[in-house]
Amino acid sequence: MEVEFNEQIIADFNSQVAPDVNVEFSTYDWPVHVAELTTLFASGSPPDVQYLVDLIYPAFAEQGVLHDMTDLVNDPEWADERANISPFAWDLAEQQGGTWGVPVLGAVYNIFINEALLEEAGLLDSWDDSYESMLAAAEALTNDDVFGFAARTSAADFAWWDWYPYIHNAGGDVLSDDWTECGLVGQDVVDAMQFLIDIHTAGVTPAIGSLDNQGLFDLFAAGRVAILHHETPNIVSLNENPPGFEWTVAAAPPGPQGHTVMGNFGILSIAEASNNKDAAWEFIKHWASAPQVGRFAEQVNLQVVRTDIIGDLFADNPAMKTVQSELVPRVQGLQPHPQILEALQAAWPVAEDAFRGNLTGEEAIAGMCAAIDGVLAG
Repeated sequence: MEVEFNEQIIADFNSQVAPDVNVEFSTYDWPVHVAELTTLFASGSPPDVQYLVDLIYPAFAEQGVLHDMTDLVNDPEWADERANISPFAWDLAEQQGGTWGVPVLGAVYNIFINEALLEEAGLLDSWDDSYESMLAAAEALTNDDVFGFAARTSAADFAWWDWYPYIHNAGGDVLSDDWTECGLVGQDVVDAMQFLIDIHTAGVTPAIGSLDNQGLFDLFAAGRVAILHHETPNIVSLNENPPGFEWTVAAAPPGPQGHTVMGNFGILSIAEASNNKDAAWEFIKHWASAPQVGRFAEQVNLQVVRTDIIGDLFADNPAMKTVQSELVPRVQGLQPHPQILEALQAAWPVAEDAFRGNLTGEEAIAGMCAAIDGVLAG
């Protein structure tokens, strides 16, 4: 389907912008995308334009294989378009003394709730008042057939997306503000980690490691999870195969220092090795334009980072409209450090061990910081 949708964008580009430019679309295999992209860049003839997610984009920028697009994105003739892209998205793209791409889309990590279960228990309007309210609701809803709460816990499923909001809500982050050391500091961060340990050891979740990403979602769709951390592309499945109960999307409850949402975003970049940089820039401007990116977002159920078309999207998809209009404005993205993925991967075994009840919040944060600082030290 993605090939078909991109072919529509290419057809419009040829008919509206550059009839003589031949654009060929290809995809990479997500499970091995880092290795595949590394090989393409090392070949000396990578695709002129790449869609890179923010977890890997900084590392490729540091390697010098991406073209510095600072002058392009600051062209006065493109100023109005630039202004329509949210500042938080530019924070991801602007780093290491340059701007290496144009942010276009994102996948927001939301909570799915089974409204029927929560309403029956009289908790629909209060489950997300606080972390304590969510844990109490999960305990009240758990029985032999239903788990009150579920979230990803494995690095293979990128479980840190479900962990991030609680850390951000506590005023913490993976790295310090100057990116020189671990940023998981302060009692609020320790308390947030302890809460996550408590909810995973309270008997309200599936056994740690017993279900993968898809398995958790399937359990929710079967009516057997009341509160599920997951991601917006699964809204498609719920719309196409209604689960037999009322459901909706929500954010994690507010913490002591914020009420944030986590998102993972994609950026269109130009390869430094490209011999067609002018044409590549014209294509990126076209792809990122409101008509094109808006249509594509609706087709694939991803979120836009443009502020000028939010009200026009997802008119027939209430859940996606809620995500786009209410959750995206709360997004706090990851820090675009070249080693951010490595830092998360290094720290995550400690978090997973803690979720099994083997560490306290204080011990877990200390262990994660040791792993992160080890990565930064090289």
